[in-house]
Amino acid sequence: MSEDLRNLAEEQAELHHILSNPTRLLILRSLEQQERSVGEIAEQIGATLQNTSQHLRLMKDKGVLEARRDGQTIFYQISACEIGENCKQMLTILD
Repeated sequence: MSEDLRNLAEEQAELHHILSNPTRLLILRSLEQQERSVGEIAEQIGATLQNTSQHLRLMKDKGVLEARRDGQTIFYQISACEIGENCKQMLTILD
């Protein structure tokens, strides 16, 4: 098996791991239509700010989300790159 195929399989497994968590799926649902602040996301999904921030950080580090700062507030949105588009497609499939 080629090294490229092995690397691709590892990346796909990592993405599936991210999507296998209910809180992270709720975060993606929250961000489907528009960007939101950490507080807005936490309120919408019924989680604490700390818990939501941990999930957001992981998803951002893995390239699923993008963040922008406006003063003290950080806004998140689904990444415009291929990983983000794949996550959007997965949400559609799950529906």
